[in-house]
Amino acid sequence: MNRKLWFKTLNSPRVLFIVVLLVLASFASAPAFTLLTPGYRGDKIQAGYQIPIKSGEHTGAYRTNDVSVNYRYLKSGDDLNMSGTVRFVGGIPMNFNYVDYFHLGMLLGNSEGAILSNHGLTSASWVNLTGPSDQVHFSRNLVLPPKTTVMAFTYTGQASEGGAGGNTQFWQYPIVG
Repeated sequence: MNRKLWFKTLNSPRVLFIVVLLVLASFASAPAFTLLTPGYRGDKIQAGYQIPIKSGEHTGAYRTNDVSVNYRYLKSGDDLNMSGTVRFVGGIPMNFNYVDYFHLGMLLGNSEGAILSNHGLTSASWVNLTGPSDQVHFSRNLVLPPKTTVMAFTYTGQASEGGAGGNTQFWQYPIVG
């Protein structure tokens, strides 16, 4: 292809449109993307999964059949500094060697549990469950939406034996309509 034709192709409106869409899609898939997912509008955090957010510094633990999240947060005004570690528990480390991918998120809600926003806390891939680095760390600073009083953790992941072995997907989204 000659140089003039190549330059003309790159400057066509169709190519520019596709490039803009790809750039926007890459931002939308980033773990730190903080816009409320349209499907959550009007939904609530399921009772029993709501963790109160109080002013000051607090530590806590959240455990399911898949993960154990030890977290620490500092709430000052509308700022929330959240950090912690995730360990894979139960059948995951007993039956699999790797976590192929893992995404930890947080829902923020008001006193009625209505979801105000959601935030990615961390993403990881190829976590070796047989080695010394079998946990995932996270740290995130957030500005809380007005009237935020509760939070809840969400996650999705896949564990495998590695190579041609089997795998399993695991997730938790404590959301009710």
